[in-house]
Amino acid sequence: MLSDEEFAALLKQREQFERPEHDRWDNAGIRPPQKPTDGLPESTLEQQFAHIAQKLTAVWPSETCALLIRNLIVNDRDSRQGFPQDVVEDLLMLSEINEMRLRKIGLGPASPADSFAKLRKP
Repeated sequence: MLSDEEFAALLKQREQFERPEHDRWDNAGIRPPQKPTDGLPESTLEQQFAHIAQKLTAVWPSETCALLIRNLIVNDRDSRQGFPQDVVEDLLMLSEINEMRLRKIGLGPASPADSFAKLRKP
């Protein structure tokens, strides 16, 4: 056991001791935690057009998703630049998967040909 005087002396000594740099709270070097992923690399759509990927994810799978993909692929305005080829291929693939999922639950077109025709309609 320590006397009150010994405890006060140790406390005063501790207050005067300067802590090493690594003990200070400096969060500058700490990276924020990353979002969990499925382990697969992101597609070009996710990398270059994250806002579109988020919209598709929010309505997946549904008729709304099919309409959104159709509106992205079919250019109704001359002011649009268009997507790179690999993004268009990703969108077409997602369209087919969405249609298959809708058919599975009884909401989509009867055949892939119907699905493609639906994409081409203005």
